[in-house]
Amino acid sequence: MIARMTATASPALLLSSRLGLVSVPDLDLGSLSRDEELDRNTVRECLQSLGQSMGLTSLARNTAFPESPALAENGGDASDPEFPDAAVRKSLEGLDAVWLQDDEPVACFVVESGFAGWEGVRRLADLVALHPKLKAPLYAVTLGSLKSGLLAEVQRPALRLPKRPLAERLRLLDWERLRTETEQLGERVRYLKPEFVEGISEPVSAPKD
Repeated sequence: MIARMTATASPALLLSSRLGLVSVPDLDLGSLSRDEELDRNTVRECLQSLGQSMGLTSLARNTAFPESPALAENGGDASDPEFPDAAVRKSLEGLDAVWLQDDEPVACFVVESGFAGWEGVRRLADLVALHPKLKAPLYAVTLGSLKSGLLAEVQRPALRLPKRPLAERLRLLDWERLRTETEQLGERVRYLKPEFVEGISEPVSAPKD
């Protein structure tokens, strides 16, 4: 049976220091199937464990992202230019995993099973639109069989319009390779750096004009 999205209240409007009022939707758990080919929870747990083994702070999905000291002092006023504002924090909280070092993102991950309509890619596109200067690499974890579909989604016109399209920032991370590499390393993962993930992933390149 195909899971259907249930009606939910309209998402609250959040103030972005770059775009003004924006809408960042909440996660609708009812729209996800229990029969997904790729077990999202297993991938999330692997990413969280890997980040923690490297000595990083690893945030799970829907975990509150820490406010900057400036925002906290100003009572969370998102008109303050400090990173992150309320909209950026909400976008980061919607990702499947975020690795932090000294409260700064060093890697952002979404897990794409293909069932939820490439929701993770859309969340990354929202994040890039809200914070184009974000330096942390962006990863989409998926299966090899879903690679072509994900590549097609990233190349949609709406995602190619920004000055620096998502396709120029996103890297694909094959789940089977990630799992195999981490299992083979065992306890040695604590000696790794976040760049390890970049080494076993591949870039997504926009078509040349």
